[in-house]
Amino acid sequence: MNKMGCDEDILKCLVFWTNFILALVGISLISLGIIYKINLEELANAIPKEYGDLSVIPVLTIPLGTILIILAVFGCYGCLTERMRYVILYIAILLVIFVLQQTLGINAFCKLKNDTVFRSRLDNTLLDIFEHNDHDSNKAVTDLIQHRLKCCGFNGSEYWNNRIPKSCHKTDSSDIFNEPCNDELFKYIKHCQRVLGVSITLLSIAEVIASIVSLYFVYHLRSKATEFVFIKDYSFQDDLL
Repeated sequence: MNKMGCDEDILKCLVFWTNFILALVGISLISLGIIYKINLEELANAIPKEYGDLSVIPVLTIPLGTILIILAVFGCYGCLTERMRYVILYIAILLVIFVLQQTLGINAFCKLKNDTVFRSRLDNTLLDIFEHNDHDSNKAVTDLIQHRLKCCGFNGSEYWNNRIPKSCHKTDSSDIFNEPCNDELFKYIKHCQRVLGVSITLLSIAEVIASIVSLYFVYHLRSKATEFVFIKDYSFQDDLL
C-alpha cells in the first residue's frame, strides 16, 4: 500500500508539472499572438487584400493560449479531487486543442507556399503605396516600413532620386539604408509566418505529453477503484463466513 501511495504521489507531481508547462505554453501562445498581431496589423495596408487574413492566425492564438491556461488549472483540480470524469473531460478538450493548434501551425506554413504569386501581389500593392506617397496614410506606411525594416525605396534608395526621406536614414547618421523595401517586406512577412508556424506546432508537443500523463493517471484511478471494490467484496464475504 505504501508503494502505491508513493507511486500516486509521483504521478500527481507529474500531472501538476505537465499542467504547469501547459500554462507556460498558453502564456507563450498569448505573447506570440499579441506580438505578431501588432507587427502584421501595422503593415496591413502593404499586405494584398487577398492575404489580409494573415493576421488572423496570431489573433486566434490569443484565445487558444487563454483556454490552455484555464485548462491547466482544471487539470490540476481534476488531479486533486481524483474525479475520473473531470480528468477524462480534460484529456478530450486537450486533444481538441491539439488538433486546432496543429491546424493553425500548418495553415501558417501553407498560407504563403506559392511564393511567386504572393511576391507578385505584394510588389504591386507596395509599389502603389510608394507611388502615391503624397497621401498622408501612404507616407506613414512607407516611413514605418523603411524605419522598421531598415530599407529604402521600393527597389532601393535610387527610387527616391534626390528626395530621400528621413526614414531612409540610419539613426544619427547621414548614411542611408541600401536594402530595397520590396525584398525586406517579403522576407519579413515570410519570417513572421514561419516563426508562428514552427512555434505553434512545437508548443503542441506539451499537449501530447499532458494527455499521455493524464491517461496514465486515469488508468491509475480506475485500478485504485477496482482494487477498492475487490477489497470491499472480500471483506463482506469474510463477514458472512
